[in-house]
Amino acid sequence: MDSVEITAGRQHLRAWQPGDADAVHAACQDPDVQRWTSVPSPYTREDARVYVEEVSPAEWDAGTGAHFAVLDATTASLLASVGLLGINRRRLLAELGYWCAPQARGRGVVTQAATVLCRWGFAELGLQRIAWTAQLDNAASWRVAQKIGFRHEGIARNGLDHRGTQVDALVAGLVPADLV
Repeated sequence: MDSVEITAGRQHLRAWQPGDADAVHAACQDPDVQRWTSVPSPYTREDARVYVEEVSPAEWDAGTGAHFAVLDATTASLLASVGLLGINRRRLLAELGYWCAPQARGRGVVTQAATVLCRWGFAELGLQRIAWTAQLDNAASWRVAQKIGFRHEGIARNGLDHRGTQVDALVAGLVPADLV
C-alpha cells in the first residue's frame, strides 16, 4: 500500500518520516499518552526512531497499517497521531488508534484528523468496518470516538492488554453509514 498525504483544513496528514522521531519522543513523554495508549513506558528516543523508521513504513508496505502524523498545515508542528491498524483487506476491517500531543488538546484536532482518516479508509481502502477499543475509563478518547460516529458495542472484560495487565475495554464500531 502506498502512503498518502491528506490536507484537511488546518491539518496535514502524512506518513511518518525519520525526522519526526524527536517530536514523537517529546509527545510520548506526556503522562496521559503513556497512561492511555500502548506506547512503551518509559518511552525512549529509540522507541520513537523504531516507530517512525521501521514499524510504520513496514506496515504501510505490508498493507496492514496506515499510520499518519497529524501536522499543523501552516507551521508543520506535530499535533497528533492517527492510524488504521490491523488492516484486513480481505475482511474489509481495521481498527482506529490515536493520541494527541498535549499542546494540541481541546481543539478538536484528533476528532477532525480521525474523521478524515476513517473517510479515507472507507473510500480508498473499501473498508466496511472500523473498530475502536480503549480502556474502560478513558472518557476523553470515548468522547472523540462518539464525535466521529462510533457506536458503543459493549465492554470486553479483560479485553485489552495494557503493558502486561489485562484491563476491561470499551468497544465501539463504525460503518460507512455511521460516519458523521
